[in-house]
Amino acid sequence: MLDPRGDMTDRPDGSIVVTKRLNIRRLRDSDAALIQPLANNWEIAKQAADLPYPYTLDDAVRLIEASNVSAKTGKELVFAIVTQESDTLIGLAGLVLDCAPIEAGYWIGAPYWGQGYASEALAGLRDYAVRRFSCKYLDAVAFDNNTGSIRVLTKCGFRHFEDTKEEFPTRGGARTISHYRWRA
Repeated sequence: MLDPRGDMTDRPDGSIVVTKRLNIRRLRDSDAALIQPLANNWEIAKQAADLPYPYTLDDAVRLIEASNVSAKTGKELVFAIVTQESDTLIGLAGLVLDCAPIEAGYWIGAPYWGQGYASEALAGLRDYAVRRFSCKYLDAVAFDNNTGSIRVLTKCGFRHFEDTKEEFPTRGGARTISHYRWRA
C-alpha cells in the first residue's frame, strides 16, 4: 500500500491540493480553535453521522489527534479546507482509506455555503485520490434529505447506486443513507 502521507509534505503549508480558490492541507493543532465554531452548528451536525453536537474545543482537539493517528496507520486522512485569498479555514475534507473503494467526505461551514466551495474541494480531493492512490472508483454517502450535499456529489460526477437504512440514535433514529460512486 502506498504511504498515505507520501506527498503531504511537498508544499511548506502541507497542502495536498491547490484549486482555483482553495488549499486542502494537513490539519494543524492550531486549527482546533477554527474548526470548533464552524462545527458547532446543528445544521451541519444533523447531516453528519458522527459529528458531536454541541461541538466543543475539546472535540476539535480530539479530532486533530485522532486524524494524526489515522493518517499514520493508513486508515483515514482528514484535511482542512482553506481559502487561498485569506487562508481562512472553511471546512474539512477526508478520505477513508481502509475500505474499498476509498470513501470521500467533506463539510463546509455555514457562512461559506452557496459559494461553490464544497464542489471545488470535492473535485480537488477526488483528483488527489486518483493521483495518489490510483483510484478507479471513489465512494461518498449523504443522508437522503441532504439535498445540498447530493447536488455537490452529482456536480462532481458521482452517481447514486443504492440507499440503505441505518440507526443513528443521536440523529433521530433510522435514517436513509444514499450511496454515490464516482468512476474514473
